[in-house]
Amino acid sequence: MEFRVPQFIEHDPKMLGPLTLKQSIFVGIAFGGALVLYPLLAKNNFFIYVLLCAAMFGIAIALAFIKIEGQNVPVVGKNFANFSVNAKMFIWKRKESPVFLSIKNGHSMEKTDVLGKKSNLKMTQQGKMEELIKKIDFEKEN
Repeated sequence: MEFRVPQFIEHDPKMLGPLTLKQSIFVGIAFGGALVLYPLLAKNNFFIYVLLCAAMFGIAIALAFIKIEGQNVPVVGKNFANFSVNAKMFIWKRKESPVFLSIKNGHSMEKTDVLGKKSNLKMTQQGKMEELIKKIDFEKEN
């Protein structure tokens, strides 16, 4: 039996057990912060220390393991910040003279603008195009 082998699979190598390098850095920073805060806060107010450690580990786990639409939380946050900060300006400029099609010389159409100048673009009639143009021309005159 032949099986198709998927190609171009991107995965980060595991560095510390089941954790990749980025995941281990996020969890390691949270653990290091908990170790630094222990002598500062745990002796005086253990409850605040536990709350701060829970918040740090929660943020570290979110940054390390949660994926939104296949992207990590830091990547999503960076994209959101770039979108929010960058200028978004959409300008629509109206053309000076709109173009109308009119029937001339029987089977061919010439493209003319509002001032009556001829354009280099020429089209030939095919199918029901002539009927449609006649309808448009008669509706404009009424």
